[in-house]
Amino acid sequence: MSSSGSGDQSSFRDLIFSDLARHRTDGKPTWLHVIVRSIAIPGMLASVILRSQQCLYRSGHIRLAGLLRMVGTILVGADFGPGMKIGTGLMIAHPVGVTIGYGLTIGNDVTLAGGVTAAARHYDRTGPQEFATICDGVTLGAHAVLIGNVRVGKNSTVGANSVVVTDVPDDCVVFGAPARTVSRRDNAAR
Repeated sequence: MSSSGSGDQSSFRDLIFSDLARHRTDGKPTWLHVIVRSIAIPGMLASVILRSQQCLYRSGHIRLAGLLRMVGTILVGADFGPGMKIGTGLMIAHPVGVTIGYGLTIGNDVTLAGGVTAAARHYDRTGPQEFATICDGVTLGAHAVLIGNVRVGKNSTVGANSVVVTDVPDDCVVFGAPARTVSRRDNAAR
């Protein structure tokens, strides 16, 4: 899965436990661990809200998924617009200020730092809005901004405060406004 959000069809339990594994790598996942981590780690609470919204939306409960948008804003300071396709193992390290939603596609094992924004290029409600595709293994640094229909390639890192307006190749580190490649990762090193 490179960017299709295959976890989008996983059960709520599988999605939550895959996110929990990113926060707690030891031991067998249990609902008690989810509760404890949600109390202690805002990112885990954000995952529970986002995964609830994701599952409600895909089962046709669009208004209820929309109500969870406000819950996320109030409890963790993040704005999750309903309708995203998200793979397994999402980690929202610091959810405050994260603004993502609608047509966004997120792959597996993606990490979002605080303040990450995925925005439409144009907010004209009469035309189509295009959102980013974030592939497997991507890390988005604090306050990174993705604008429009950009693709962030597999295993890439977007540096803090970077503004991505064009596609990011696989295995790259980008930084700046606009974001530019500053290094490439060696696949053999992993």
